[in-house]
Amino acid sequence: MTKPADEFGTGGPAGGQEVRRRHLVYVPGYDPRDPDLYRRLSVFELRRFAKLWGVVVDVDRDDVTRTPTPSLSWRARLTAGDARVETTYETLRWDDLVRRDFAAPLLATLVRSLRTGVEVIVTGLLWRIWRAAPWCAVAWFYPMLTVIALFALSVWGGVAIADLVAGHGAPVLGVLVGVALGLALLLGVVAALRRSGSFLVHLIDDGRSQRRYATRADRELDARVDAFAARIREIVEARAADEVLVVGHSSGSFVAIDAIARAYEASPDFARGSNFALLTVGASELLVAFHPRAGWFRERIRRLAIEPSLFWAEVVGPWDTLNFPHRDPVTELGLDVPADRPNPTFRRAFLTKMLGQHSIKSLQKGWRVFRAHFQFVMANEVRGPYDYFSLVLGPWTARSQFARTADGRLMSPKVEPAPPPLPRPDWMPPLPKDHKD
Repeated sequence: MTKPADEFGTGGPAGGQEVRRRHLVYVPGYDPRDPDLYRRLSVFELRRFAKLWGVVVDVDRDDVTRTPTPSLSWRARLTAGDARVETTYETLRWDDLVRRDFAAPLLATLVRSLRTGVEVIVTGLLWRIWRAAPWCAVAWFYPMLTVIALFALSVWGGVAIADLVAGHGAPVLGVLVGVALGLALLLGVVAALRRSGSFLVHLIDDGRSQRRYATRADRELDARVDAFAARIREIVEARAADEVLVVGHSSGSFVAIDAIARAYEASPDFARGSNFALLTVGASELLVAFHPRAGWFRERIRRLAIEPSLFWAEVVGPWDTLNFPHRDPVTELGLDVPADRPNPTFRRAFLTKMLGQHSIKSLQKGWRVFRAHFQFVMANEVRGPYDYFSLVLGPWTARSQFARTADGRLMSPKVEPAPPPLPRPDWMPPLPKDHKD
């Protein structure tokens, strides 16, 4: 039975428990799906998390929607021994803006993809991405290459048809028919790929959205991020939670960084004296920061890197082709910051410390790139040094959880010391020497 909210007090640590009440602000990636879908998915994942750790998690059935800042929130309560934590899980919404992009005519989308492809080559953006993370560059640019290949195929088909018709004494008609059928072939193939579940068009729109974000060309999204910043400030300044944790996943990483930086610009001291943390996972902020015209965003990253009232952790995975696993964004961008800058705390997560052998092989065999990308915000199958729901629901602050992993312990939803890490499975190849097992 769900216990009433007033049984969960706020305040300082009690019996080793740092957090009794947490407010999580989740900023999703470039996704047109309603957050209610992810709420239902989270409930399923929470069952797996509770079974893994032997804890109890109760989730409220009702959602709360807010305006004018669009958001959807729900509450979960963790009981782990004597520790009890209530978490408000609030998703800041921009799925309506993604659906706006998806609603554009298919031909317009393909033309825009060609423009994006030309721009990333001319500006050197593609080279910067490749130098930082080659597989990410491949995953990012392959939709443009696919469109170019399909366009070449449609031109070849159109020319063949035009020659055939022209051979019957109607050259003008041949050209018209060739162009029409070539275009129909291009649109038909792309539409078929979309219906089959391909993420081709999704990634095309995503790449264009990142380019527009870097150049601040999307005024509606820019205004939405202002609203996100105001909402984050409102939550932190209310001082109703022992910890406020902002999570940015995938493209949500650069939106979250931007929103928090704007919050500090509006009120530099709004987070003083509070436990305020940012977690960027499966992060892709460099896709924006590498753009030549994104100096304003690089300054946002620099601002957070030196902010003492913020704890910022970035978690990446070498198994995820949609993030940058080699260096933290401040180092990668060569930003002018002191050597003792507080942020971000940079960690690599490894699938062997998150999933079992069967699940890992299933992801690898099926090339389930997006499923692997979402593992950052899903339940683990083994207890490991990165555990999303321990961060979200546990009695420790994010700062403490990451300090525990630095000491070789595991993230845990329990107050008692976490067990040491599991040994690396024999069936996995050894890690590079610069990685900790």
